[in-house]
Amino acid sequence: MIFVQMDIVRFIQIYVVQLGMGIVYFFYGLLILKRSTKRLNQVLSFFYVSAASATIINVIYASLAIRWLVKVLHFVTYFLFCYAPLFLLVFCLIIYKSETVVTVKNINIIVWSYFFLLAILAPIAWFADGIIIDESTSWKPVWNLPFLLYALILLSLYIVIPLTYLLIKVYISFNEAELKRRWLFFTLGVLPYFAILYLTSISNFLNDPTFRLIASIAGLSLFATAFLLYYGVVRQLK
Repeated sequence: MIFVQMDIVRFIQIYVVQLGMGIVYFFYGLLILKRSTKRLNQVLSFFYVSAASATIINVIYASLAIRWLVKVLHFVTYFLFCYAPLFLLVFCLIIYKSETVVTVKNINIIVWSYFFLLAILAPIAWFADGIIIDESTSWKPVWNLPFLLYALILLSLYIVIPLTYLLIKVYISFNEAELKRRWLFFTLGVLPYFAILYLTSISNFLNDPTFRLIASIAGLSLFATAFLLYYGVVRQLK
């Protein structure tokens, strides 16, 4: 059998909620590019497209029962979910420092450095049993501690802490009350994304059905993230 049997709840979770989220993120990514294709817009749209791609890949492998393929697609899904917020970091850096300071060369260094550091998760996943996902786990990902620790430490040091710092610095730099208000919405959009990343990661390590359910329900907040990020910066992108 190459397909996993699923109940109605899991069907709704995957083919309604997750697929719907992927469509919403793609929509916002295209909407941003439709406004303008300048660098700032491109960077922000990359966040939406990366997150949307991760969601769509997750939908694809959720019903499969081919061990090697499911493991590969799960890894790619998580990789893209972790990679997406890098573009929020670059976006905030450009706003704070300007495009003149943050050149294409600087962006490439940031982007590719994180790519290679994140790619180190691959050998952990395949050669140190970092990820197990097969019949024995009911086709749900189970991580070991080294995989979890490397993923969350890298995410925290490279993305979460620097991005939090930039969010605060940009807010302080704004003089207009309306800009500050909009930036608060943007910040509120960032927080759920990281919360879900941490929750999902820990859930995959604990492999507890109740915790997985909590993480899945909390994942609905990603719809709000899509809207708040867009609403918070729509005027800045004009």
